[in-house]
Amino acid sequence: MNTSSSSINEEKFTYMTSRRDHSIIAVLSALGKANHQLTMTDVCHQTKLSRPTVKRILSELATLNLIHTSTAEQSHINGGRRPQLFSLNQQHHCALILRINSHVIDGFILDAAGNTTIHLTHSIDSAEKIVSELCNMTSKLLENIASPILSTIVVVMGIVHNGRVIRSDSYPNLNDNQWTIDIKSILANNGHDVSVIALNDAKTAARWMYHQISSFHYTPQSLIALHCSEELGCGLVFDGVVMEGAHGAAGEILQHHSGEWEVVSHYLRTLEHDYNQPIRKIFSSIAQESESVPFITKLGSLIGQALTPMVLTLDPDTLAIGGAIVDCGAPLIEAISAQLSTVTPTPPTTYATPQGTQSVEEGAKMRAIEEVHIRILNMLNKK
Repeated sequence: MNTSSSSINEEKFTYMTSRRDHSIIAVLSALGKANHQLTMTDVCHQTKLSRPTVKRILSELATLNLIHTSTAEQSHINGGRRPQLFSLNQQHHCALILRINSHVIDGFILDAAGNTTIHLTHSIDSAEKIVSELCNMTSKLLENIASPILSTIVVVMGIVHNGRVIRSDSYPNLNDNQWTIDIKSILANNGHDVSVIALNDAKTAARWMYHQISSFHYTPQSLIALHCSEELGCGLVFDGVVMEGAHGAAGEILQHHSGEWEVVSHYLRTLEHDYNQPIRKIFSSIAQESESVPFITKLGSLIGQALTPMVLTLDPDTLAIGGAIVDCGAPLIEAISAQLSTVTPTPPTTYATPQGTQSVEEGAKMRAIEEVHIRILNMLNKK
């Protein structure tokens, strides 16, 4: 499922309550990331689990038709029986993801290994039509799948708590959450019994950014994850867990329309006006430039100023930048770091997140796979 056994230990998978649960997910992950069939010895090596444990788990997964088994054409080098080979049944189930941003809805179908098999994009004509657009996208995605859907994730712009939208200023028609019932009904009418879970885009990105920083650099104890593709978003991560707050509003830096973050937002809109392009495209074009673009230093300085109260209050060890803004490259990171260094002798280490432009999408995939894990564990526990 595109998640290594090492990352299983780094992520705080709170739904796994026993060592058995961890072991099952580790075996599924090893099979999901493999691009070829694995022997039992391979699975033991990758998961660090004992052979009896792996054998038991493979047997359990086979009862759900989650794995394919075959016999190798050749025996081991030292002779003996030909080993059994195991692979994940990628058609066993799938996951559905919808992502809403300022301009488009993206729809994804993931197979059982976490691979994207379908990706559709549709422009949003008006905020008032967002519910019908979501329903239409759901119906179109369902036209091309035969496997049962085990998780449905919808990533939105706005405050989200416990899988429900609390407030979306960009799309107020989402605030009553009736749309989740509409989508669930469409899924049910097509034979899929699955809940619809709403996620905040910035917090979804923050989890992926934490995962990436941990994989490429070190594991932060405390991290501010700033995401910017169309608008600014922020997530706070402590010991691997994204802070939600009492009402899902932790890290919501643009709740009020004044202050330093509003200055940064206004500057982004000014750039769009001056360049006559969406800010995402402006950032993308910067990656092709051979020299630094003048506005990057100012943008970085403004972001550093807006971050100052948060940095002084939380004293994080790491600041991660994600979204399309990472295309601004080293000059942006240097400008943010320089500004923060003027206000504290211990500024956080600032990184442009590896694969940062994909933060929201990849974070949504991570959560979708987690929800699939919950369903699989429940299936096994009922047997």
